[in-house]
Amino acid sequence: MTTIKTVPVGEASRYATLAAILCLLVILVFPVLLPAADEPLENKLPSPGFSKVWVMDGKTASYTRDNLYTYINGEAELYVPYGFSALSSALYAKPGDSKTALVADIFQMGSAIDAFGIYSRYRNPDAEVINIGGGGFIDESQLMFYKDRYFVRLSSSGDNPERNAFIDCAEAIARKIPGRSAPPEELALLNIPGVISGTEKYTAQSVLGYAFFKRGLTADARLDGQPVKVFVIIGETVKDGADIFDKYMAYLKEKGNKLKLDKRADGVTLVAQDPLYKGVLVRQAGRHVFGITNLKTP
Repeated sequence: MTTIKTVPVGEASRYATLAAILCLLVILVFPVLLPAADEPLENKLPSPGFSKVWVMDGKTASYTRDNLYTYINGEAELYVPYGFSALSSALYAKPGDSKTALVADIFQMGSAIDAFGIYSRYRNPDAEVINIGGGGFIDESQLMFYKDRYFVRLSSSGDNPERNAFIDCAEAIARKIPGRSAPPEELALLNIPGVISGTEKYTAQSVLGYAFFKRGLTADARLDGQPVKVFVIIGETVKDGADIFDKYMAYLKEKGNKLKLDKRADGVTLVAQDPLYKGVLVRQAGRHVFGITNLKTP
């Protein structure tokens, strides 16, 4: 027979008081254990300026999904699939110089890979690479970089500012952005021989224009001296990866293309002619579907 020991009301009250005191001590002694609230996005734009001669002209402007189109009409829909939630913008100028100004825009995206994805849509592989945040580029009229889940775009307004102004502003913003400066982990999937550096892209939906390729990475590459494109479709689960692969096979069959399948314990590979991308070799392994397009001899 189990004996249940009851605690007197007064003693139980003392236990509750002691527990409350211990919880308070933990909070006071170990404050780092508590998650810190993210500061407002506009606070990541340097104020009153990013240098002694470049100061903020007016106040910051803020935008959300509901009104982003009022600031970048025609481009707003590009950001939504990448988890866009907020934008803060500021204008910087040099006192006494009414011809030259610099616009700083910081976009808060859904994740680090989403921030890279937006950045990769604008990146010019021929532009000068800069080591700010997870990566960036600069030319005579703009600088862009990403860090963690933030995408930053600096552009000239009027005459182009000097190069150092872009760099100083970008570095000041990067210091205010929390999180990792390293590229997102997903990019390691494209760390393979033949991939042309600077051509990697992340697409949040309809990779290669196919709705069943939900989200993934692409890059230009060279294989035996010939230009090709590699891709990795990122599924959520192994079943999801298999479903994506099956939908692609069904699409090719519907278009009347013959498939050659190679089934092995660690995955399934198909060789076929794609209506849009010529010869393809595609494989499903785990939750990923990956392959090569534009092959002359798959």
